[in-house]
Amino acid sequence: MPDLPTLLRRHRLLAILRGVPALHAPRLIETLRAAGIALFEVALSDALGLDALKAVHAAHPDLMLGAGTILTPALAAQAQAAGASFLVTPHLVPDVAHVANENGLGLLMGALTPTEIVQALALGSAAVKVFPAGLFGPDYFQQLRGPYPDAPLLAVGGVTAGNLGAYLAAGALGAGIGGALTHTDWSAPDWASLHSGAAALVAAAGLGDSL
Repeated sequence: MPDLPTLLRRHRLLAILRGVPALHAPRLIETLRAAGIALFEVALSDALGLDALKAVHAAHPDLMLGAGTILTPALAAQAQAAGASFLVTPHLVPDVAHVANENGLGLLMGALTPTEIVQALALGSAAVKVFPAGLFGPDYFQQLRGPYPDAPLLAVGGVTAGNLGAYLAAGALGAGIGGALTHTDWSAPDWASLHSGAAALVAAAGLGDSL
């Protein structure tokens, strides 16, 4: 399997599953994959996350699957045991970076300021999750390109099909997208709407049938 930096450059979109019941998580992955999404993160920020991660890994063992909101080495170990092949943090967490590097796991660290971005890369982050990207918008990525022309930056937070193109044009490598891909009533999921929303994001990323 290609490494995480290669996959991020190829696929651009990282779907973030947060608050998705384990019962529905595998089918959501199937739905998003059918629309052209290829990279996935299951956030462990609530009681649903770990079971959803286990369910997705069991149903889709071929996926390079991320675990998100990893704040401690203990949670990193749980994520790896549940099937995660890369770890995602919302901010700089050096202890989690150490776990990832020691265990051969991919790493995406959250950062916002130039200093944090440089620190994340130094800690081994395959790309930097600039969060919350919506706070400053695409122009912030354009400004960062001056001193950091080659830094791999993902826009996360507030990215939609309507503004994704602007982030990419401003220099973002890609985007991590949660609500715009996973918003539905989980007591009666609207699979058709979830598929069409994902397809719109794939089109906005200029990926089309290339996946």
